[in-house]
Amino acid sequence: MTTQTCLSESAIVTRDKRSYWTFTGGAFAHATTMMIRHKRIVLAALVTLAPVIIPLLLPLLTKSEFSEDGIKIFKFLMEQIYLKAMAPLLALFFGCMLIGEDIEQQTIPYIVTRPIPRSALVLGRFGAYVFMSAVILLTSVVLTFAACTAVGKLEFCRETIVLLAHYAGVGVASLLGYGALTTFLGAISRKPIIIGVLFMFGWQRLATIVPGAVDFLTIEKYLNALLPAMATERQNTVVKLALIEFQKKQLIIDASKAGLSLLIIVAALIVATCLVIRYREYSQSRTAAG
Repeated sequence: MTTQTCLSESAIVTRDKRSYWTFTGGAFAHATTMMIRHKRIVLAALVTLAPVIIPLLLPLLTKSEFSEDGIKIFKFLMEQIYLKAMAPLLALFFGCMLIGEDIEQQTIPYIVTRPIPRSALVLGRFGAYVFMSAVILLTSVVLTFAACTAVGKLEFCRETIVLLAHYAGVGVASLLGYGALTTFLGAISRKPIIIGVLFMFGWQRLATIVPGAVDFLTIEKYLNALLPAMATERQNTVVKLALIEFQKKQLIIDASKAGLSLLIIVAALIVATCLVIRYREYSQSRTAAG
C-alpha cells in the first residue's frame, strides 16, 4: 500500500513538472507569435540592420586608414554601436512590452487569473524575447562581419570566426541583462521605456566618469569585462579622464566573475518580476487609476 502511494505521488510530481514546462512553452509560443505580428518588429529590424551599411560607405566617405581596416571597423561597431545602442534598444522595444503592454491595455487582470503559473508566464515570455531579439541582433552582426570583409584586412579564418563568435556571445549576454531589466521595469512601472532610457543612456554614461566603484551598479560594466581582451588599455588603467581634480581608474573585474555576476543579476530581476506579478493585485479600476 505504501509503495503504491509513493508511486502515485511520484506520478503526480512528474505530471506537475510536465505541466509547468508545458505552460512555459505555451507562453513562449504565444509571445513569439505576438512579437512577429507586432508592427514594431519591422522598425526594430530596420534599426538593428542599419550598421551593416557603415563598412560599405566608409571607403566612399573617407580615405583614412581606419576606413580600410576591416577588423577595426568591426570592433568599433560591435563595442560602440551594437553593445551600447542596439542591444539596449531591442530590450526597450521588446522587453518593456512583455508585461507592460498587458498592464497598459488593461488585459493583465484576465491573464493572471488564468490557470497558469505566473513564473511560467514570465519565463516563457522572456525566452521569446531573447529568441526574437537574438535572431535580429545576430543576423545584423553576421552581415556586418561579412561587409567588413569586403573592406579589406578582415578574412574568413579561424581567428576572425572565433572573434565573431565571442562578440556574438557578448551580444546575447547584453540582451539577457538589458532584457531582464526592462521586463522588471514593465512589471512595476507604467513608464518602463522612460526609466529604461534614463538608466541605459543616462546613468550608465554618468557612472563611467564618476570616481569610485559606481560603475559596478551598471550592466555595461560586466559586459565590458566579457569583451575580447585585444587592447592593452583594457588590462590595466583605462580611463584617464579628469573630473575637476579627480582621476578615475577602472577597477578591473575578471571575465568569469563578470559573467557570473551578470547571470545573478538576470536571475534576480526575473525572480523579482515573478514575485511582482504573483503578489501584486491587478484589477481594471486599479490599472486605469495607476
